[in-house]
Amino acid sequence: MGSITIDSTILIPCGRADVYAFCVDPEARAAVPGQEGVALHVQDRVQDRSWTEVLEARTETITCTCVVYPVADSTRLTVSAQYLPKGLGRMFPAARESAYRKQEAARLAALKKAVERGTRKAKSV
Repeated sequence: MGSITIDSTILIPCGRADVYAFCVDPEARAAVPGQEGVALHVQDRVQDRSWTEVLEARTETITCTCVVYPVADSTRLTVSAQYLPKGLGRMFPAARESAYRKQEAARLAALKKAVERGTRKAKSV
């Protein structure tokens, strides 16, 4: 059955290069709360601009196309996430859409906090 696409934007008060470097680093991303044990594969990189990431979980595959834009003293991260349910979830993807939207919002909020924390830690060293 079908996939579900969710488009999101989040503003991160860090430089574009810092956000890009953190997001494409599998080791840094493994430390993001809620994403432990999720296999992250980064593809189609355009330095300091965009990338595609594929996250393999037990119940779904998430393919995200990410673009970073400089905005004043922050960075806008725009993500188009495509959720492909696995197992029984494939039969009723529309029933899962609300849960996927909440999951995506929580995933981006955790990513934002991790990027901010990582950037602060790098500047203090």
